[in-house]
Amino acid sequence: MLRISKKELLSRILYQSGLLRLTAGLGNGGITILTYHRIREGGYSGACPFDEDVFGPTQSCFEQQMKWLKRNATVLSETELLEVIDKPETCPQHRYALVTFDDGYRDNYDLAYPVLKTHAIPALFFVCPRLLDERRLGWWDLIAYLIKQSPKQEIELRGETLGLSEQKISSMRKLQSWMKTLPAAETANLVEALSAASGVAVPPRDLQSKELMTWDQVMEVSHNGVTIGSHTHTHRVLATLDEEGQRWELRESKAALERRLGREVRTIAYPAGRHGNFTLATMRIARECGYLGAFSFHSGGNRLRAINAFDIHRIAATDSCNPMFMCGVIRPGIFA
Repeated sequence: MLRISKKELLSRILYQSGLLRLTAGLGNGGITILTYHRIREGGYSGACPFDEDVFGPTQSCFEQQMKWLKRNATVLSETELLEVIDKPETCPQHRYALVTFDDGYRDNYDLAYPVLKTHAIPALFFVCPRLLDERRLGWWDLIAYLIKQSPKQEIELRGETLGLSEQKISSMRKLQSWMKTLPAAETANLVEALSAASGVAVPPRDLQSKELMTWDQVMEVSHNGVTIGSHTHTHRVLATLDEEGQRWELRESKAALERRLGREVRTIAYPAGRHGNFTLATMRIARECGYLGAFSFHSGGNRLRAINAFDIHRIAATDSCNPMFMCGVIRPGIFA
């Protein structure tokens, strides 16, 4: 049986429900911002020890998507997007798009960056400085690793029984949802508690490190068409923090990136990014910390003259080479 990813399934549901046609109706004067996390090597079929749900298309499929995007939309840089938001009345009614990557994975450099560079497509990479400094993967990958590696059939954690045989995926998603929704103080040691309960050690630093870009690679891409933005300092979900904690995440990340890059960091992507994962206070604090724009996620397209600079909508790009994945930019057609 052919398996499809969750992103591709979502794309099909959107199309069948009519929402695809609604977002496609933005047409001229619409801005669709695509979000990727990871890119796959062509022909790779091995299992990943970390969270496979963050993988997107193969490199060759990504290249087809980028070529199609460049033919069918005006692809903006961060600077151009901020100009459009600031003075939308001066902008032609074109179809606009922007390409973004979250989390600073190594394949962004190895696989995505060469495609972007070859086709002169600007992009935004959002990274967490503390994770790159410590060569540490995010909590979603560590949760996935510990559950996948555990030999146990079930475990007890925080008063709940979690199945680790046929229920591995659902248990993984439950713990990841805790990180997104429970107060940060309650989940601060969740990975360590899971390690103890599962009987699996947290993956060694070298195994985690090879999944991430180095600072030298971040610097290289930043001089070749890729703008670096903040993804907070440690990737804690902002709505789980009080205002002081949110301010620390936004301020520290911006300062750390500016020290590394030697330039102003102007935009941030909220971790997780759904509307329950950040608040009105988050948007205010981002502005107060000196950001000029902030991105949410899985929130649809943007109308040129109705963009909230601190809730810029993004959609997840699918694994498919079908133009359906570009639903917000242009109506479905033949991929050529």
